Amino acid sequence: MQARKRFSSAATRILTTTLFVGVIPSGAVLQAQRGISRAVPPLRQGRLQRRHLFSKLGISILSVWISLSLLIALPLPQSNQPAAPAQSPAAPLTLDEALRIVKQSKSDPKAAEAVIAERGVAFELEEKIQKKLQKAGATDDLLAEIWKVTPSGKAQMRALLTSPSGVEMQASAAEAMALKDIQNENAPAARLKLVDAFEKKFPTSPLLSYAYTEAARAHQQDGTLDEAVQYAKKSLKLDADNTYSLIILALVLPQPTLLKGNGNEIQAQLTEAAADANRALTLLDKLQKRPDETDDQFQTRKGSLTADCHFALGMGEMQRDQFDKAAVDYQAAISSTSKPTFQYFYRLAEAYASEGHVSEAIDSLRKASELAKGTPMQKVADDFMAELQQKPH
Repeated sequence: MQARKRFSSAATRILTTTLFVGVIPSGAVLQAQRGISRAVPPLRQGRLQRRHLFSKLGISILSVWISLSLLIALPLPQSNQPAAPAQSPAAPLTLDEALRIVKQSKSDPKAAEAVIAERGVAFELEEKIQKKLQKAGATDDLLAEIWKVTPSGKAQMRALLTSPSGVEMQASAAEAMALKDIQNENAPAARLKLVDAFEKKFPTSPLLSYAYTEAARAHQQDGTLDEAVQYAKKSLKLDADNTYSLIILALVLPQPTLLKGNGNEIQAQLTEAAADANRALTLLDKLQKRPDETDDQFQTRKGSLTADCHFALGMGEMQRDQFDKAAVDYQAAISSTSKPTFQYFYRLAEAYASEGHVSEAIDSLRKASELAKGTPMQKVADDFMAELQQKPH
């Protein structure tokens, strides 16, 4: 039970030309026709003369068709002049070119957007450059359009518009850029303000679920866990397969400060947390590599998320006094990531100690102490270790 008192929140993580040719009369046949004409009556001779005329006319028409067919079949004469080379695409815009276009298109920003979208830009949208563009007359929407064609913006757009499980989402550059700003904000209070602004400006955005995820993460960081749960659940109402929100819920729900109510209510909450963790583990099999990630970076990120899921499962099992199962999940958390945290080893020690495996608990605390060296948590690990060393093992 001492171990459970130490239980605290965990750090997250698509011509055909058909020529019908008749039979051309030969010279012998024509001579025979002339001979016949001398021996026949004038009426019949007139008929034969008309036939002879039609025959000549047929030959003439046929000759024209043959001549035309030959012209069609023969290749066109080749010019001695070399063909003009294909024009190469225009180079991306320099900053000076972009500034000039922005200034010239103040009354028609859509014209500037069209040119920038076609050409792209050869610079990154850093803070100084952004201020220069704003001074030239660039609106927020135009800045977003510029950002999405920067070298890094192209990759980030693809990443932001793809869910963790690989589902492509349709959103504007302005929405994607706003979400990027939220994700890049480290201060929880400032991040929450950006989430509020995003919700008001883009209330129907498919990215709103992921903005709520960032709000849940901010509340998790500052310890306001009830609010973290609320935002995570709002996120999942919009996207039930939001892997990140599932992991946050799985980590927060087993925290002792949130386990309120009667026994049945607590068990239901722990069951919900375990279901969220297991659902997230299933979705992580579909996790997509980001365009700007190396293979190693992708595997590190996936491993860290997997570790968080197992850590959440271990916390719930500790609350149910299932210490052996908790130890298995804590070990799985440690082995899933190349950078296990202090909490993983410390909680593993708690599980071992609760089972009576003192030696294993001490070994885990030594590793926890090393990871927390120079921080207040090192003393926490060392004190627990000293307590266990007084027990027979």
